[in-house]
Amino acid sequence: MTKIRFNYRTALLTISIIVSSNASAFQILPRISDVDRQLTSVGSNSLLDGAGQWIIGTFVPMLKHPVHEAITLNALGCAVPLGKESDCITTETVLKHQTLLYGVRWPDDPPFALNRTSPPRILGCNPTVTLRSTAQPKCWQGLFSDAEKSAPQRLAANPEKPAFGPGSYLLYRSHFGDLQFFHSMAARDGEPAWETMQRMRMWARFLWGIAIKEIPTDEYIRLLDIEQLGQYFPGDMTAINLLATGIVAVRKNLDEVAMGVLLHMVQDSFSQAHTGRSTETGVQCKDIPRFPQPGKISQFYSYAGQIGSQHDREDTFKALSLQTLQTQPSVVDASRVFLTLWQEHVSWEHAEKYFDCVFALEDPSVEAGPGPYSR
Repeated sequence: MTKIRFNYRTALLTISIIVSSNASAFQILPRISDVDRQLTSVGSNSLLDGAGQWIIGTFVPMLKHPVHEAITLNALGCAVPLGKESDCITTETVLKHQTLLYGVRWPDDPPFALNRTSPPRILGCNPTVTLRSTAQPKCWQGLFSDAEKSAPQRLAANPEKPAFGPGSYLLYRSHFGDLQFFHSMAARDGEPAWETMQRMRMWARFLWGIAIKEIPTDEYIRLLDIEQLGQYFPGDMTAINLLATGIVAVRKNLDEVAMGVLLHMVQDSFSQAHTGRSTETGVQCKDIPRFPQPGKISQFYSYAGQIGSQHDREDTFKALSLQTLQTQPSVVDASRVFLTLWQEHVSWEHAEKYFDCVFALEDPSVEAGPGPYSR
């Protein structure tokens, strides 16, 4: 998760001429798909969105630095020296695992439909086009900025409640509201660690069920027997709606998408901007001893009170290299184990043992806060 601070209009004027020539710069990553380019060409904001795709891929840290993709590709078997995980990102590897990588990126940039009867009053928003950064970049940046501005005000007015919840756009909820567990973060300051963990476990169980094809993707989430998940996704929302609105190409492999989304949460938990973790001890996981235990989580952080630029520095290739060079098991090791268990098609009851090991809490009562990145 990252905050966005740049002057869109100035950047747009600066690069609008060079962007119109070619989009080849986007070929190496799954940021700008052929579908996105086609949507831009037929949408009502083709000039804004064509230039905006370049801006989003150049200036937005969480999309400019494909750290999650590098971790995942390394965990899948890309052999590079420790600290060189970014070398795993090549055209060949991205294309080979494109659906899984779509899932890995999904929590940062989930596609969703805009309200057609009451569309956002933001320049560049076209309610007929699915919203994600690469399809409607100007609108996406406007919505993100609006959420960033209004979240602290909402939390100040009611600190016991997340800034955004059901009824708000997914982009607002996943970065600033009740769905921050997508990123191993608390929904608000003061939230006890056990509560954050409870939501993460609920989310992991849902994703694992889709990943091993035991949870139907075409049934309403509110009707699934998964703890309180229905409260977060009420109405006629299915896994297909949630994970692949407007993205038809990935629906036949929604198991890969779900696994990628789960990996994102796991990987974020190793970022120093998302959680505090103690040093690993070298012990094995208690209930699944074939795997070593990562350092325990000492605190979950919440996003609204953090300084965006400081948060951003922990979600870069440099931060990843520091982590993998100094830590074992690292974020790559934990990702590799989850991928191994998925390939073995183990039940959630078995996978949960490793989940509990990776997300072990030092003190379940510790309350969330901004950590060392306070405003």
